[in-house]
Amino acid sequence: MLGRGASQHSDTMLTAPSVNYRRFGNTSLRVSEIGLGCSRLGGTSYSDKQALYRLMEARNRGINFFDTADVYAQGRSEQLLGKAFKQERANVILATKAGYQLTASGRLGAWLKPVLRPALHLVSKFRSQVQKTRAVHKPQTFAPAYLSKAIEASLRRLQTDYLDIFLLHSPSADVIAAGQFVETLEVAKAQGKIRWYGVSCRTVDDAKLCLRYSGISAVQIPINLLEFDGVPSFLTMAEKANIAVIARQPFASGFLAQSAADLTFERLSVPEQEFKCRLEQVKAFQFLELRNARTIAQASLEFVLRLPRVSLVLAGMNNEKHFYENLAARERPLSQEEMAQIYSVLGRSRADLIAT
Repeated sequence: MLGRGASQHSDTMLTAPSVNYRRFGNTSLRVSEIGLGCSRLGGTSYSDKQALYRLMEARNRGINFFDTADVYAQGRSEQLLGKAFKQERANVILATKAGYQLTASGRLGAWLKPVLRPALHLVSKFRSQVQKTRAVHKPQTFAPAYLSKAIEASLRRLQTDYLDIFLLHSPSADVIAAGQFVETLEVAKAQGKIRWYGVSCRTVDDAKLCLRYSGISAVQIPINLLEFDGVPSFLTMAEKANIAVIARQPFASGFLAQSAADLTFERLSVPEQEFKCRLEQVKAFQFLELRNARTIAQASLEFVLRLPRVSLVLAGMNNEKHFYENLAARERPLSQEEMAQIYSVLGRSRADLIAT
């Protein structure tokens, strides 16, 4: 039986001419092909007022899928989504995740963030280091009692009594293989607290393990021009299992968000050798931004959107420029010639993606 709020939800979402909608695996949902990734929502980049405006503008532009997690901005991301969409809950799809535990230092950061936000906004390099340090100190647990508690906490922050999609947050292969989470999530589903559930996976190999569970409706994996190994075959497997695929990190953690000439080792905060390797990969795709007046970010997003069997692509849209740039990506579609050149660089043929 669904919760009291679930009776109000609609599987026919409001539409906008500029956004396409797709079937979402074995669910009854139709999702906007671009979803809003809310990992930075409630962070130090902009004010709550700006965040709420961005959410409403995304909705007005036809985006109906919003992806968050309980640890994003120490829960503030969920709170802002709840505030923004409380009055039109039936017209948005909320996906959240759990599995990471907030440490004492993280809770302190959440308390200090409103005070420090102006200073951290000005000192971007320091802000990046704070975020990187915080990410290192997050233990995980997927114990039944913890997951049940996490679902209840997310419901409160999101101001709703049902979650459209609930995902395990980057569990290890061992956790997925053990499958101990299934019973807990089936109970939550029967109670109407979640409608469908899945796993946000670290790798394609981890995602393959999810296909053994009939109750899983969605998997989330990184898909981009720099992380493509195993993706075509997995997409085929997911389609046969009728599982939705959420593509995250289409900009390869910032490497495809701007021109290669503008990429710097300091800004991307990765080991120097990894930076050099990735930079060479990016340079191989420079031809994409030299044509059709598009950016490399738009071409990267369009590429993932063109992949058969991808249900939707998450884009962060952290500032106003990127927000509108991403929404316009489909206005400059990649040509067949460009797609062929991409596959040539990747060392694959079009046949890899259409093979059954």
